[in-house]
Amino acid sequence: MRAIRFEADGSVKLVQLPNPQSGPEDVVVQVLAAGVCHTDLHLLDEVKAGERQPLIPGHEIVGRVSEIGADVYASSVGDRVVVHFEQPCGQCRQCRRKRTNLCEKGHSLGFDAPGGYAEFVVAKQNTILPLPPNLDPAVAAPLGCSGATAYRSVVALGQADEDDLVIVIGAGGVGLSAIQIARVQGARVLAIDPREEARKAALDSGAQAAVPPQEAEAAARDLAADTGVDLVIDLVGTRTTFNLGRSLLGFGGRFVAMAPGTESVSITADDLVDGGKAYLGSYSSTMADLARVIALVEAGRLQPVVTRKGPLEDAAEVLGDLQAGRIVGRAVLFPGPMNP
Repeated sequence: MRAIRFEADGSVKLVQLPNPQSGPEDVVVQVLAAGVCHTDLHLLDEVKAGERQPLIPGHEIVGRVSEIGADVYASSVGDRVVVHFEQPCGQCRQCRRKRTNLCEKGHSLGFDAPGGYAEFVVAKQNTILPLPPNLDPAVAAPLGCSGATAYRSVVALGQADEDDLVIVIGAGGVGLSAIQIARVQGARVLAIDPREEARKAALDSGAQAAVPPQEAEAAARDLAADTGVDLVIDLVGTRTTFNLGRSLLGFGGRFVAMAPGTESVSITADDLVDGGKAYLGSYSSTMADLARVIALVEAGRLQPVVTRKGPLEDAAEVLGDLQAGRIVGRAVLFPGPMNP
């Protein structure tokens, strides 16, 4: 099969590899579309730095089941499916608590197992969901990460509710989904992003306002009146964005950090106790999160923003454009036909 591999020298290389084989409880999925996530850039940096082995990236995957293992009971060859990249063990303490996103023994497609930048990928049978017939694979692919991850941060952890004021810092692929999901919950949304094109996409996605960082305080004050901000979703992960979100958070507010970062940040006991605030970290998503966002898209209440499509061979160029901030929303790669 053809696949894209991140190499130790930092290159993004098209390679020929043997087709993968399924285990007894696995399915082999012919990849129809694979979303390009900003996390892939971090993975490429880690491979180049020697912190991670060369790998086939891609954790936003839609495809067609092409082979099933001997013990697979819930899928058939030919089924069109959305693949959840988390492949939990189902037995560890976190899995038993239904926190499969925090599995202690499993693996993740596109991270420590071959992902969707390839013609075929292997997944556990209990990590795929049917692709509704009315959904375009290019639109559905980003649900595996940007949609489900946004849902977890906004609803499962952030508990966005009617009349809340939600601030989304970073209007990229995940941010645009977060805006739409917050609006589904009945919340008002202020998006913050330095890019004019991203701010326009945020408004198109339902945000009441979208401003650059230097205008965030005034915009939040206009929308919040005297109540402060109820929920901050930080998709950038710098000290600057943390401090911005922290300064805007009102009494009882929730701050959800979604992006990894190495800069140290600090909060006071007053923030936690007198302010009754919560600072949370959101990591990945569960199958339940993915099922909910698929239902939202099927019902027409969520529409992932896909602004770039290309064949698998364009991976290096697409990643370069993503690094340069030239892609708004999501880009999607096609290992096969562009309109599967």
